[in-house]
Parts: sequence; C-alpha cells; structure tokens
Amino acid sequence: MRFPVLRPAAVVVLATLVSGCEYVRLLRPSVLKQLNPRVVRLVNELPATDDPNEAMLGRLFAHGGAGDARIGDDGVMRIKVNIPKDEYLWEPAVVIMPRGGELELDFTNADRQVHAAFLPSNGGRQLLTLNINERGLARVRLDQPGYYFFGCPVANHAGRGMLGLILVKGDVPAEARLDRPPQRRP
Repeated sequence: MRFPVLRPAAVVVLATLVSGCEYVRLLRPSVLKQLNPRVVRLVNELPATDDPNEAMLGRLFAHGGAGDARIGDDGVMRIKVNIPKDEYLWEPAVVIMPRGGELELDFTNADRQVHAAFLPSNGGRQLLTLNINERGLARVRLDQPGYYFFGCPVANHAGRGMLGLILVKGDVPAEARLDRPPQRRP
C-alpha cells in the first residue's frame, strides 16, 4: 500500500494551522503527566452542570478532581477519599452521586497533620476526625439533588483549599423547582 506524499507547501500550511491552535500546547509530556482520571472526570462532568456554578466548581476543585460514588449490593453508595501529604486537598474533591441516598466516605489521611471532615447530611452535619496516617469512615444521607459542600474545619485548612463538594444527581421535585428565565451574564 502506498501513502500519498505531502508536498512541502501542504506541510507548511498544516503545521501553521496546528501550531495556531491553543490546545496543541496541552499535548506536551509535562502537561499530559499532570492529568489523572479524577481531573479528567471533573472536566468531563462540568459541561453537565448549570452555567453559574460551572466556573466556580472549576476554580475551587480542579486539583482534587472528581470521583463517582459506586452503588453497592446493599444500595449504599461508596467512595474512597484521600488526603495527600502536604497538599491541603481532598482526592477526589468532587464526589458525584448518581442519585440521592446513603453515601459512605472512606477517608485516608496520608498527611503529616490532623484533619477533620465536616460533612453535610439530612438534618445536620457530621464531623469525622482524621488523625495522622489513619483512616476513617463517615456515612451521610443526602436525599435531594444538588450541591453539598464539605471541608476541613481544622485551623485554616478550608481556606487553604480543603474544600469538597458532593454533587447529587437526579430530578428536583416539581414543587422545589425554580422556574426563572435565563439570567444575563456579564
């Protein structure tokens, strides 16, 4: 099988078109090695969120990425959340639940500091202390679709980036929907 030979002019035009594209610079090995499945999951999920919150989610939680809670045989959704050494973040920082229900979070603190997870749950919040190099389990119940924030209340850890979000997918009941026209964006 013979392949067509590109003429030098065609090669120059093709190279000019490709080099003018901003995304080509992302294909460098130094950039590609920074991508991990959690960050890719977050980038893929953002277009499915509503416009005002998309930018906010991308700014706050991009480094920890996103992860999907898996539904067990008992109906409880589960996910593992890691606290890496010296980074002040949750991995994943965005936990995606396919629907409302019970969620079990398995935290591992690989950091050299004590942390805590201040978590949302129906009827209140839960606090889980995470000692150095230890694991802890928290079980919360989130029945309604929406965004639920969690963070580390120790010292200023939340201010340094230890913020997380639980995104519960699903339809909002008709009586809870806000029917408003699209808002102008600046």
